[in-house]
Amino acid sequence: MKRILIYIYILAGIMSFSGCLDDENNYDYSEFNELEGREIGGMKDEYFLSYAQKLTITPTFEFTIDKENPDVSYEWRLDGVLLPEETGPSCTFSFERGGVHEVTYTVIDNKSGVKFSRSCTLRVRSPFTRGWLILREGESQESELSFVGASSVLHKMTVTDGTTIAEIDRDSLVYDQVVEKVSDGLGSNPVGLFLNAGYLGPYGEVFETSDEVGVMQDRWVELNGSTLERSVYTEDEFRGDLPEAGLHPQAAAMTFSAKALLNSDGYIYWAGTAFASDFHSCAYTSFPLGKDKKFKGVYPSFKLNKHHGAIPAYTADNEIVGIIDDAEVVSYADPSIKESTYSSGVHSVQTGEYEEDPVDDRYKLGNGELLTIMPATSNDEGYQDVKPSWVAIVRNGSQYELLYFQWKVGNYSYSSRVSTKVFEKFSLDGLTGYTDMAVFNIKQYVVIANGNDLWYFQYGAGDKAVLKKLHSFDSPVKALAANDINVWYSGEPAKWQPEHNGQLGVALEDGTFGIYEVWETEDKQALATDVKINQLFPDPKAETPVNNNFGNIVDIIYKYGSIRDFVSFNF
Repeated sequence: MKRILIYIYILAGIMSFSGCLDDENNYDYSEFNELEGREIGGMKDEYFLSYAQKLTITPTFEFTIDKENPDVSYEWRLDGVLLPEETGPSCTFSFERGGVHEVTYTVIDNKSGVKFSRSCTLRVRSPFTRGWLILREGESQESELSFVGASSVLHKMTVTDGTTIAEIDRDSLVYDQVVEKVSDGLGSNPVGLFLNAGYLGPYGEVFETSDEVGVMQDRWVELNGSTLERSVYTEDEFRGDLPEAGLHPQAAAMTFSAKALLNSDGYIYWAGTAFASDFHSCAYTSFPLGKDKKFKGVYPSFKLNKHHGAIPAYTADNEIVGIIDDAEVVSYADPSIKESTYSSGVHSVQTGEYEEDPVDDRYKLGNGELLTIMPATSNDEGYQDVKPSWVAIVRNGSQYELLYFQWKVGNYSYSSRVSTKVFEKFSLDGLTGYTDMAVFNIKQYVVIANGNDLWYFQYGAGDKAVLKKLHSFDSPVKALAANDINVWYSGEPAKWQPEHNGQLGVALEDGTFGIYEVWETEDKQALATDVKINQLFPDPKAETPVNNNFGNIVDIIYKYGSIRDFVSFNF
């Protein structure tokens, strides 16, 4: 009986204690803060930053219960490491070196202790991967490099393809980074810059080319393309002895897997590499290329993806010929060069299939003078990979002509040949002199400098092309460079292509450097009816003036990196 009473008292106590809990707590544990829409907004999955650029991320959220004044705290982590000093709703990031980082943002509901997080990736470009390189001569004839880089600014814009109208976030390039005297101890008496022309994409876009930059001077030097630090002197890349006449380089060009160097003795020396992705692993042979054939010029070509390529050369007989690179890589995943494809040689540009055929008369310049050859893209629709193209300027007395030609490189009877697919000649009526040329290979026009003047010629328009005066400066033009941008949007509507104006770099004799947009107004047949330029750098609207006088400028180039690191388009 006593045991039964004990059980009754225990049960009553439990019921009484439970009643107290019900009386003193009104919490409903089935209700607590969640994220409205179950997501954190105001934060991209991926950001692209440039050298020293500041990026502030301010995520947004809304709770399902405490909408107005939520009691919260914040955490920020960089690559998994808590940033204890960052406790606010925003966080600013800036980096001095290239790399990839993960940022994790966490908002904490202080009432329940529940955490809500979202992560993003920061891709930081190497400081000098993509931008404008300026070579100048210092007071003591030393070579000095300066760099003008860009950051991206986001704004919204409305676009239409004729059937669909949409509002997109668009990144615009803003040139606001100037780094002077990038590398110390480069050398002296600078003459110019040379660069790998780049990988040509399927629709004319140029892919990243950060492998190396060459400085032409008393002692040629090659720089790491990402850091602009000295990698090697050109003379140290010779296997064995230097040329008998001494090494005095005049020009250089690169193929898919090799470099060609024109020396003062008129011979071209060849350096093949074991890896298509590493130009610093190659070595020149001390004997010349091409059966003692002499040359006056060698010119760049877009690199192909994995097989045969060619570069143009200008012979002592005033002929344009092609130098074949027979190298092939093992696969797209393996850049090693197949041992059986190391051979290279000088081949005549020809319509026939045999080396013994004479040079095509169209490439015999006779009394004409070849001033330059620069790479371009095919004017065909679709894939470009096996049809590299070029534009050239030729002077005949007081007359100037522009040549556009396209070659096909392939195997014929187990031997590579160059054959002409397209050859067009245009008269540049009105041009009275020549300083430099910039090629906008995607939009298929050139800008030519003559004295203080800029001229525009739309070679892609065929026989409708007309030389147009573009602009006149107060000082003569020293050098030109081009950045032609093409970004393809793969979503809906199909084949919709956001447009960017071509960008032109101009160095003047007075020491100033500027960057300009080239605005084209085209009719329904894509023929330019009006062309003008608009200054981007120095920014005319900037509150803080930028010094764009670099002194005695010798040469400028645009150094390509991936355009996707700078601009993106999202619906």
